[in-house]
Amino acid sequence: MLAGLLPMHLLLAADGAIESAGPTLRKMLPDGVRKLAEAFVLTRPVPQDDDHQALQMAARTSERVMLRMVDEPRLTLRGHAIEAGDGRLLLNLGFGISLADAVRELELKDSDFAPSELAMELLFLHEANRAVMGELSRFNLRLEEAREVAETQAFSDPLTGLYNRRGLELALTMALRSAATARMQDMGDGSTGGFALAHLDLDRFKEVNDQFGHASGDQVLCRVAQILRSETRSNDTVARVGGDEFVLILAGMTSADALTRLSERIIAEIERPMVVDRHECRISASIGIAMSSHYPVPEAERMLADADAALYRSKNAGRARATLHEPS
Repeated sequence: MLAGLLPMHLLLAADGAIESAGPTLRKMLPDGVRKLAEAFVLTRPVPQDDDHQALQMAARTSERVMLRMVDEPRLTLRGHAIEAGDGRLLLNLGFGISLADAVRELELKDSDFAPSELAMELLFLHEANRAVMGELSRFNLRLEEAREVAETQAFSDPLTGLYNRRGLELALTMALRSAATARMQDMGDGSTGGFALAHLDLDRFKEVNDQFGHASGDQVLCRVAQILRSETRSNDTVARVGGDEFVLILAGMTSADALTRLSERIIAEIERPMVVDRHECRISASIGIAMSSHYPVPEAERMLADADAALYRSKNAGRARATLHEPS
C-alpha cells in the first residue's frame, strides 16, 4: 500500500534501519544499503549526534526534512516525517527543484510518481521553458558572433589581423580621452596616464616585392605583425595603416629610455633574416615617436604628424633607427 501511494517513501526502524522504501526511491539506493546514513546525509534539521532523534523532533514539530545523497548524482530530497509507532518514522520525500536532474540522472518516468503528484506536469513546463530559453540564448549568441565578426572586419587589417586605420583612429581617440581624464584628475603618483605614438616604416621592403613578388611580401608583413604583437603588451595597440607602415599606441610609455630600448628590440627582431618561399629576405625598420606628455593638450593629428616627421628624420639619418620627437 505504501509503495502504491507513496513511491518516494522511507520507513525507518528505531535504529535507523530501512524497513521499506518506495519503488522510485529504491532506484536511488545502492545495493546492500541497510541504514539511512549509508545512503543519505541529513542536512535539515541541523544534524545531531543521533540523526534518528533529529528526525523524530522534526516529525513532532512539522519541520521540513532535507536529505542529500552520499554518492553521485548527489541529489537533494525534501519532505516531511511522521512517527509510525515503536520509534519508527515514515518519511515522504520529493525532489523539489532538483526534479529535472533526478529525471535525467535516474531515467525516471511518469509511472515513478504518485498519480496525485504534479511532478511530470511541472517537468514538462520546465523542459519547455528551458527549450525556449536555450533557443533564445543560441539566437543571441549568433547575433553576438555576427556583431563581433562585423566589428572585426570593420576595424582589422585582413592580411595581418592588426588594427586598420579605422581601428587606429578609435584606439587613439580612447587613448587621448584617457590621457585628458588622467591629467584633470591629477593622479599625484607620478603617473600622467600618457602614452607614446610610434610610426614604423619598413626599410628595403620594396626590394622584397620587386625580387620575390607580392606573395612573399605579404608573408614578410605577417611576420612583422607577429613581431610587433610579441614585443608589445596586451593593452597596447598595433595597427597597419599602409603597405609597409605600422603605428603603435604604447599605453603609459612616457620614458624616452624605455621607448628607445623597445625600438631597438623591435628593429633587431625585424632585421633577423626571414626565409620566405626558400628565399632569404633582409629588411629593417625606421621609427618615429611622439609622446603625449610633450603637449599641453595632445591632439591626434598633431601627434601623428610629429611621429611621421620623426620617422623621416630616422630615414634621413641612415634608417634602422628610432627618433623621438622633441618639441622646439
